[in-house]
Amino acid sequence: MPTSSIEEWRYSDVDDLDLSKYLVHSDASVREVQSNLASSVFAANRNATVIKTRNGEIVPGFVPPKGTQLADSDPEDISYDFSAADVFSHLNALLSRPTVLSVGAEYDSSVPLIVVRYLDSIEASAIFPNLCIRLERGAKAELVEVLVSPDDADLLVVPVTKIFQEEGSNLDYLLIQDLGSNSRMIGHQVSRLMTEARLRSMSVVAGGSYSRLFTTSTIAGAGAESKLNAAYFGNGDQVLDFRTLQEHSAKNGRSELYFKGAAANESHLVYSGLIKVDKGAISTDAFQTNKNLVLSEGARADSVPNLDIQENDVRCSHASSVGPIDEDQQYYLESRGIDPDTVQRLIVGGFFSEMSDRSGIAGVDGALLALTAAKWRVS
Repeated sequence: MPTSSIEEWRYSDVDDLDLSKYLVHSDASVREVQSNLASSVFAANRNATVIKTRNGEIVPGFVPPKGTQLADSDPEDISYDFSAADVFSHLNALLSRPTVLSVGAEYDSSVPLIVVRYLDSIEASAIFPNLCIRLERGAKAELVEVLVSPDDADLLVVPVTKIFQEEGSNLDYLLIQDLGSNSRMIGHQVSRLMTEARLRSMSVVAGGSYSRLFTTSTIAGAGAESKLNAAYFGNGDQVLDFRTLQEHSAKNGRSELYFKGAAANESHLVYSGLIKVDKGAISTDAFQTNKNLVLSEGARADSVPNLDIQENDVRCSHASSVGPIDEDQQYYLESRGIDPDTVQRLIVGGFFSEMSDRSGIAGVDGALLALTAAKWRVS
């Protein structure tokens, strides 16, 4: 078990996690609760193909659309040992049955794929969602993954999503995490991009008393490009914990990371990211930005960007900011007769609004509005 004395788990509450309290099982009576954050995405993508799972098991009767294949064994080429592997990812590999979705070049990319993961149990339980996405050479797709659980479910959710993109493939990926307030999450997102592959991902994270997401993206082929984005809002005493690794092992690669978070009440935001450029990865462009808005005196945010550069011919940069609402903005709006609470809502809404342009999936703007509205109702 890791401890908070290890740099990768610094600022986390992993020391308080008691694994012995959780059972490992699949309850057949999983409730299909609604995700308010995902409702706009469903509404904007009515033609989407929806795959439902209950505690990791695909709901019977689903027929994969033309150009895709569905399996429950992890192909060798996307089960590589990734840099962020830890005890939780290994538990996922041991205790889960993966949902493996392969997308071919003949797939109609105008039809989004939505994987909805309903998570539930009547007892304190550990659940291990395992999604493997493989895009074949030249394939193009939009894929949404939704994690949702009831508020009263006492869950430890350990999701692993692995993305493998072959040469020239193109993926827009969206994660909506809308877990109940009594759940904890320790998750991994892993992507590996081959020559000229393109990935654009967005994570919208709202739920869980403690939610940790480790995002690893490897530029493994020349000219590949990844754009990693996240928006998250903590309230109450939530801890939202994000760790990232942008790894470049091939030349002419590009990665761009942009994470934005807001913290209210006594919540705590954590971001720690690393850009790693291996020897030989010449002409790399890699950028990392983390911005945090602190809305209450009891809230806080920690931001730790890092660089590990083993090559000379590269362009790499990182930036981070932590601060309250701009006083000039607040004064300007209040001087026009807008009450302080509405002013804060408007400013936070504007803070997140630019993120919708960073995703190619319809309905993300509504998900970001729902994120802000949901947090304000209970702040």
